[in-house]
Amino acid sequence: MRSLNRVTCPLVFVLLVALANCSAPAVSTPTPTNTLASPTFTLSPTAVPSSTPSPGLPTDISTPSSIPPTRTPRPTPAPTLTADEERALVLGLLRDNGGCRLPCWWGFTPGETSWQIAETFFVSQGKKIWNYGDPQDYTVIFDTPSHYQSYIVKDGTIDMISVHAEPPTRGDELVFGDSQFVEDWEPYMLPRMLGTYGQPPQVLLGVGPGVPWVPFDLLLFYPDEGILVRYEAPAERGEGVFRMCPYKTDITLWLWSPHTDRRHIADWESMIGGESYFRSLAEATGLSIEQFYQTFSQPDNQTCLETPADLWGG
Repeated sequence: MRSLNRVTCPLVFVLLVALANCSAPAVSTPTPTNTLASPTFTLSPTAVPSSTPSPGLPTDISTPSSIPPTRTPRPTPAPTLTADEERALVLGLLRDNGGCRLPCWWGFTPGETSWQIAETFFVSQGKKIWNYGDPQDYTVIFDTPSHYQSYIVKDGTIDMISVHAEPPTRGDELVFGDSQFVEDWEPYMLPRMLGTYGQPPQVLLGVGPGVPWVPFDLLLFYPDEGILVRYEAPAERGEGVFRMCPYKTDITLWLWSPHTDRRHIADWESMIGGESYFRSLAEATGLSIEQFYQTFSQPDNQTCLETPADLWGG
């Protein structure tokens, strides 16, 4: 609200003052409002892994807004990439990972890289950054190859990164085993993960009730590396068994600094749906981790895992 100071009128206008006050009326300046529509995109047919916060109305933070002078202004978005440009960018980064190993992702290292560096990169490529309620939790969505990346930030530094990629759909169903998906994400499919990062200290399996399909989850846990990988697909039912073929799955990565306290699978219950849902590889399949490693680290391996259905109440 703004008002003008009363001013004294010249003597010759005294008569006019008697008829009308010289002071200006109060002026009200309306406060502008901003409305942002929720983005439209399709994720998993089941619940999105719990690493991703439940989406409310996201806030697009890629466009500069009113910022206190003590903060560095956000970068100005570049023009949106074409589908071909986005595909070339993502495939290049999936191949070389920005010149680093996990848990570094595309050159961003949890516990070391500031969020501002990652934000500047994404915005420079014309990508929107979505914020799902928590001001320190950001998501970037890529259309081709389709996936999303989430960043949890603490004190301005990336604390954890999660990446979720799933195969394309045909009609309303995901096409698990799609050859293009396998080719695009080959660096993170099971054989390459085992070949690159070695025999994991812990391998877990889980089969649980789900709609519209029964999920079969395979977890690789590398606590000393700061890597947790989940491969998930619909369980195939055989004669008294549930079957899952690791070359026909989606992929979820959780990446964090190995110097933090996330060294036990129990620390990840909120992400994976509860430790009690999973069983050790030996209990679920009779395989040792070494046998599993020797079998599934072979390139182009199409062996499937089987677990007794009655172990899961099936």
